[in-house]
Amino acid sequence: MSLHTSGATIHCVRRSSALFPILSALAIIAAIWSTLLIIKPKQETLDQRVQNVAAQLKCPVCQGESVADSQATIAQQMRQIMREQLQSGKSEQEVVQYFVRSYGDQIVWLPLWQGFSLLAWLVPIAFLLGGAVLVCIVLREWRAGIAVAGVNDRVSEAGSPLNADLEQYRAQLEAELADEDALFRHYGTEEK
Repeated sequence: MSLHTSGATIHCVRRSSALFPILSALAIIAAIWSTLLIIKPKQETLDQRVQNVAAQLKCPVCQGESVADSQATIAQQMRQIMREQLQSGKSEQEVVQYFVRSYGDQIVWLPLWQGFSLLAWLVPIAFLLGGAVLVCIVLREWRAGIAVAGVNDRVSEAGSPLNADLEQYRAQLEAELADEDALFRHYGTEEK
């Protein structure tokens, strides 16, 4: 019987050793494929690139519209400038910087990560993280309080010597108060 068991073990080892190279090859192929997808930039058309840049900029004359959405004459002219600069080989970020130099920081929809605008990005994040830490601390203290209360309940149910001492002091206090105050004497007799 042990011979059959060892034969089954050898068969499983052979099968798993044959499976290992296949899984390794699949893992390597998946890693190479995902790396190529990450490294290789998407091939966008010129119109898509102009649209990407125009969506990052506010229209100087329209309220609440991007250059991409606006039909104003200046927005059309800005899109034409974007097209020309992108065709000449400038990156999208360089084109955005061109318009920032021309119109100022307020032309960009999202504040830049520099100077005072950096605070607009970091302060809300800091408040969220601080709030999350505060909630974690409060929950941990609350759980610790529940655990301590549970331990105290178990100790009081067990009739510890501490409770016996407290009962003795309570009885002594009631007796002293009953000697001094008639109302308390009446209260103490009703309770018992």
